Amino acid sequence: MLRESSRLRAGKFKTTALQLLAVFFCISLLLYCGIDTNPPPHQSSSPSLQKALVIASSIATSQDTAWLSQVPRDWAIYHYVTDEIGSFSPSSSTALSVPADKGNEAMAYLTYIIDHYDELPDVIFFRHSHHKSWHQAFDSVFEVSSLRAEYVLERGYVSPRCMGGCENVMPVADEGVSLADIHLVTRDAQLRSLLSEFLDPAESIPSKIAAPCCAQFAVSRVAVQSRSREWWQALRSWLISTSLSSYSSGRLLEWTWHIWFGEEASL
Repeated sequence: MLRESSRLRAGKFKTTALQLLAVFFCISLLLYCGIDTNPPPHQSSSPSLQKALVIASSIATSQDTAWLSQVPRDWAIYHYVTDEIGSFSPSSSTALSVPADKGNEAMAYLTYIIDHYDELPDVIFFRHSHHKSWHQAFDSVFEVSSLRAEYVLERGYVSPRCMGGCENVMPVADEGVSLADIHLVTRDAQLRSLLSEFLDPAESIPSKIAAPCCAQFAVSRVAVQSRSREWWQALRSWLISTSLSSYSSGRLLEWTWHIWFGEEASL
């Protein structure tokens, strides 16, 4: 009876210890990612800085964007609809549109950068329109409200999907092709071709790319303006004209955003 009681106590102690370890790990992960673990409800963690939230959505996916009403008021919201073309979207008096329905969220992100290049805020958070997703540890309101903008200023580029290791490691081919023929080659050669075209001569082309997925990230104004408006325009022009599908071209940019903003190829 005493042995059984001792085993039960030992088991409870082990369970409690594992739970505390898990809590410690989660808090450490959030702090490493630049997320405040205890923000006031609907209040930003960095109210003194200028911040913009850039949202990419589409009519086709019918994502519920009601959560945007809960975003702290010190965030300027730019909501783009990628499958309606023109200066404003007919489906919403506040939703912005893009010059072409190409590249999924990338077209919205690039359009914001180009249109606001000379008046960018301190920090820009680029996100999809969904409130919750398999690739988010927390809902969108929490991640936006909890973002530590000062941390983004310090780092230049921050992914909210901050996990140990990288889910995807993409090799980069030794040789590429012209962008006109990019649809004829495999992914590793496509990456080489894109990097060869858009990296500056002084920047080396990596042999592999490894970074968190899923095309949601926060960047500083300095990181964006490290490349000229003309450079961003050229990248968007390629996105509009490429023979690649929106899925393929969007994925190429998803894997390379951090590089364009000055990060190492393998994070």
